[in-house]
Amino acid sequence: MKKFHSLIVAIVLLVGFTACSEKFNVAAPYKSIAVVWGFLDEADTAHYVRIEKAFLDQNKNAITMATVADSSYFSNLNVRMERVDFQGTGNVFDTIHLVRVNMATEGYPKQSGVFFDSPSYAYKFTNALNNYYSYRLVITNPATGAVDSVETPIIDDAPPPNQYVTPTFYVPLIDDTTVELAGLDFGSTNQYLHTDINATYNTPSGFNWNGYASPIGIAEILIQFNWDDSDVVNNNKIAQSFLYNFGYTTLTSQGQLNFQIPHTQMYSALLDALGNAPTNMVRLLDRCQLYVYFSTPDYNTYVQVEETQGSGLTGNEIEPTYTNIKGKNVLGMFTGRGMRSGYVTIDASTVDSVKSNAIFTNSRIVGTVYH
Repeated sequence: MKKFHSLIVAIVLLVGFTACSEKFNVAAPYKSIAVVWGFLDEADTAHYVRIEKAFLDQNKNAITMATVADSSYFSNLNVRMERVDFQGTGNVFDTIHLVRVNMATEGYPKQSGVFFDSPSYAYKFTNALNNYYSYRLVITNPATGAVDSVETPIIDDAPPPNQYVTPTFYVPLIDDTTVELAGLDFGSTNQYLHTDINATYNTPSGFNWNGYASPIGIAEILIQFNWDDSDVVNNNKIAQSFLYNFGYTTLTSQGQLNFQIPHTQMYSALLDALGNAPTNMVRLLDRCQLYVYFSTPDYNTYVQVEETQGSGLTGNEIEPTYTNIKGKNVLGMFTGRGMRSGYVTIDASTVDSVKSNAIFTNSRIVGTVYH
């Protein structure tokens, strides 16, 4: 899955500097290059930033160096987070110092592969995030005197306290009970029909980050299909699910999302989820879980430049082709993200449509869990 949401593993989400596209040569003479990954998400109770060395040495094989933890981490870094006025004044209100932790003991083991698996270090802080500040990451290497920095806004993804309050990050299919009752409707294979996923972000007055009037630059949509496998012999039911990624889209300048998914794509996604029913099993469809992710203009640029598979907090790939980090020998991506999720009903006409459609014959859909 793309790293934006698998963060769902939860990590890599600038005032006064320009991001650039740059690739480094893994065969170049040795020099110390920092590689930084981090997402800040207001909903997280702990926040992590991954900082590693690039594997560059004129006398050593880069693949061999990649297996050695000592070659991959800086022995002594000062890592801090500065809370900055989100109106672009640059005023620093306070400073948070990050501590180095082993991600394996934090519950985020490193993916296995060519690179070393343990230890897997990152820098952590647990302060609650506030979307009325920007957060500036400052990395100081006492051994070299190098100081690297990057700044990101915070996206407010808090759910509403009750049904009478409209959240900053508003998703009608989740937040509007009237719309939600209608549910997901994709009951036709007409190639010209589509399902609309809409959302808006109401940016606080006075926001100004790096020249942008909104912290939102890109969205990602996922739907988790849920169903029960019901055994016709003993009546046992087993809950099943399948998460389908519908990909990225940009937003309007007003921070509005209108993501149109063709009905035919919704059919294909559900078919991929269900596959053929096991022996003696029939399917009862349950409500879907909709995930809507928002991230920054920086991340939008990053997505345009490169495919992010394999990068991030637990990935093996550390060579980014786009960076928003300010510094002489540093690469990577540090930015913000927000996510809203909720359950959405598949409407009755759609259920009837898929039950009778020949492509779902072997999926054996007989009804729904809900009534």
